[in-house]
Amino acid sequence: MIISELCRRIGSLRLLPKVLHRNISYVERIRFLQQLKEYDTVCLSHLPSGKFLMYSQSKPLLRVSKASTKDALVWLTYSEVTEYYPQVLNSSVLLDMAEDGTPRYSVQVGALPTAVQEKLESSTGAVFSDLRLALFMVSWRDAHTLSRANCVLMWNRNNAFCGKCGAPTERNAAGYSRKCKNCNMTHYPSAIPVGIVLVTDPDHQNIVLVRQPRHPPGMYSCIAGFSDVGESLEDTVHREVAEEVGIEVSSVRYVASQHWPFPGSLMAGCFATAEKQELSLDQNELQDARWFSREEVSMALDRITANPHLRLRGNPSGELFIPPPGAIAYHLISHWMKGTPVQEIYQHIY
Repeated sequence: MIISELCRRIGSLRLLPKVLHRNISYVERIRFLQQLKEYDTVCLSHLPSGKFLMYSQSKPLLRVSKASTKDALVWLTYSEVTEYYPQVLNSSVLLDMAEDGTPRYSVQVGALPTAVQEKLESSTGAVFSDLRLALFMVSWRDAHTLSRANCVLMWNRNNAFCGKCGAPTERNAAGYSRKCKNCNMTHYPSAIPVGIVLVTDPDHQNIVLVRQPRHPPGMYSCIAGFSDVGESLEDTVHREVAEEVGIEVSSVRYVASQHWPFPGSLMAGCFATAEKQELSLDQNELQDARWFSREEVSMALDRITANPHLRLRGNPSGELFIPPPGAIAYHLISHWMKGTPVQEIYQHIY
C-alpha cells in the first residue's frame, strides 16, 4: 500500500493511548519506535499527535542566543506544521520519542515563500539556521538530534533510485527504508564510521592537534578519518595518524561516539599514545599540525569556553582555540586536560 493511500486512512486509525502522554521506560520507547519504523499504519496514525522539528533546505528552525541554548529546538504540533506546510504527511520522517511517549518527527519543507517563512519565524521566535554552525551552538544532546533528523531526511532525498537496478524506490511511512519498485530490494540508511583520535605523549603532557584549510583562523582539532572497508576502529586510527602526521601510535582506547551529519558519519572518539617526535605532515590534507603543551591547551579551552562563536568566525589574533562542546573533539581534549578516567568520560558527556 503506497503512502498516499495510507494517508487517507489516518482518520479511521486508532491511536495507542497506553503508551502516549505519560513517562514510559526506555525499553518501552525503543519497542514502540520499532513498531513505528516497521508498520506504516501505526506510524501514520501517530503523526497527528506527534511533534515536529522543521527544516528548510537543510536549515533547522532554532532559537539560539548568546546567553543560552536551552529550548533551542522548536517542536511544532501537527496543526502548527500544516498551517505553514500542508504536505507534511509525505515529507516527514520519524526521529525519536519523547519521554512521555510522544513520537517526534522531522520535516523538510524546502524553500518556503518569503512571507510564510517570516510569519513562521516571527510566531516561534526562531530562525532557520545553518546546520553546520548550529551543531556547535546547541547542547550536546540537541546536536545529536539535529544530526539524526537531517541525515534521515537527506538519505531519503539521495536514494530515490535503487542502487542495484536503477529503478525508482518508495519510502515507508517512517522514512527508515526504501523499497525498489522493480527488483523489490529494500534499502536502509546507515552511518559511515570515522575514527577521531587525540594523540598524547606517554607522560600526558603534550597532544597532537591538526589544522585543516577549511578551519577558521586559530582553530586546531583532533586527527580524524573515514574507516576503510574491512578495517577495525583501531586499524583506522593507526592508519590515519600515520598518513596525516607520519608517526606510529599505540594503546588505542575507545572513549565515546558522536553522530555527525557531514556526510552522515559515526565519529568514534579515541585516545592513542605516541612518543613525542617530529611530525611529517600530509600537505594534501593538513595546513598544519603540532604538539601542544598542557599550558597551551588550557588557554585554548578557556578561549572557546568564553566565546563559542570563535568557531563561526575564527580568532582574528590567530591564537589557538579548539572546537566547542558540540563536537566530540572538545570532549576528548577537555577530559584529557582534567585527567578523567577513560571509563568515566562517557557519563560526563551524556
